[in-house]
Amino acid sequence: MRQPAGLLPAPPSPARSAAVAAGLYAAVGTLWIVASDWVLFQLSPGPEAFATLQTWKGTLFVLVTAGFLFVLLRFQFARRARAAGELKAANQRLASHVENTPLALIEFDQEFRVSRWSKRAEDVFGWSAAEVLGKRWSDWGFVPPEDLPEVERIINESLEAGESGSFSVNRNLRRDGQVIWCEWYNSWLRGGDGNPTSMMSLAHDVTDELEATREVRRLNLELEARVHRRTEELAQANADLRALSYSISHDLRAPVRAILGFGEIIRRRHGEALPEEGRRYVGNILTAGEQMDRLIDGLLEYGKLDSEKVSREVVDLGRVIDEVVEELRAADELASTGVEVVGAIPLVTADPQGLRRVVQNLLGNAWKYRAPDRDWRVRISGEADGSRVLLRVSDNGPGIAEEHRERVFELFERLHSQEEVAGAGLGLAVVRRLMELMGGTVSIGDHDPSDSAVLEGVTFVLTFRPAETNHEHLGTAEMRR
Repeated sequence: MRQPAGLLPAPPSPARSAAVAAGLYAAVGTLWIVASDWVLFQLSPGPEAFATLQTWKGTLFVLVTAGFLFVLLRFQFARRARAAGELKAANQRLASHVENTPLALIEFDQEFRVSRWSKRAEDVFGWSAAEVLGKRWSDWGFVPPEDLPEVERIINESLEAGESGSFSVNRNLRRDGQVIWCEWYNSWLRGGDGNPTSMMSLAHDVTDELEATREVRRLNLELEARVHRRTEELAQANADLRALSYSISHDLRAPVRAILGFGEIIRRRHGEALPEEGRRYVGNILTAGEQMDRLIDGLLEYGKLDSEKVSREVVDLGRVIDEVVEELRAADELASTGVEVVGAIPLVTADPQGLRRVVQNLLGNAWKYRAPDRDWRVRISGEADGSRVLLRVSDNGPGIAEEHRERVFELFERLHSQEEVAGAGLGLAVVRRLMELMGGTVSIGDHDPSDSAVLEGVTFVLTFRPAETNHEHLGTAEMRR
């Protein structure tokens, strides 16, 4: 039967080996004496010669066996010396490991008296080896008295279960009275009969680690409480925003509509009777009312952004651009020509409705702020850039100075007066907020140097998350206008 892999046969016992060697020696010696005596008797001419030959034979036998015995004993003593040297070297290595280990090593005998106390144990607990050797751990207050029953229970249960050791985390006292927390790794050393002869223990001071863990737990609790408080504050702010939106849509819009209504009645019914200055004042009232109405609409639109559910799905960005362009043209809010989509637009992960509003606002902004001295043009291009998709929307309008590039994304920020361009100053703020809700960004970047026709305007750079799919672009890859 083959020996299982990884298992070696047990070596023979010393007594059995000695018995086998003695038996072989006795058998060989007896056979030698009997056989040699018979041969000598046959060869001897007489009794005296036979006796002489027996003497020489016995002497030769003694010398040969003495030589074999010398070789055997020399081999045995050399092997014993090597084993003793290896054992000494192993003990020295073990002692070196024990002395240099970061863990405190303590050995207890069968009565749980200290039989070994390493240098690291002196550093951890403060007592020297001379002060604790031969003492039980309860003799010098090494363990707090109230913790002794639990410590003894763990050790006794390990002994009764026949386990190889035990592990525990408990308090210990230093010589200076300081309470520390230690991890204890206890291993039982057993004799040939299987009964424990001593307990080898490794102790690791984890006081700092436990304090750090408690501090982290405390900070986490504080952070959770702070997040909970901020969440409640945010919920209250959202509720206030909804209340404000309601107030704007009802309480503020009604007076504005009344002002516009009565102003229009005055102009229509009494305009001819008013002097030139009066008609101008009525016109100013109507213009201001219309601007206020636009501001209210913009505020309501912006206030709804945070409360709207923003989905994350694969969107054909090129198709969205096509559809928005056609819708704006149908509503006479965009020229019939001038928009050019260059190349294929990658798929993106975004909210479809939010994406439509972003494109509408950017194209509407480009049309609103077009330059009067040249044909209007917008160039749109997209590309995959590592872990994101870039979309560039460039126009040939009057442009935006570099110092105003962040300002235009803020609420109610305008670079032109109402007389020049009417508006509420919310379009780009809505674009930025929508991009943030969809996990993207928007900024004003540099123009594409390959297209000199739009170098005088502004380029909006939008970043999207790429579509989580390997499909190719599904919509119109290229559109020329």
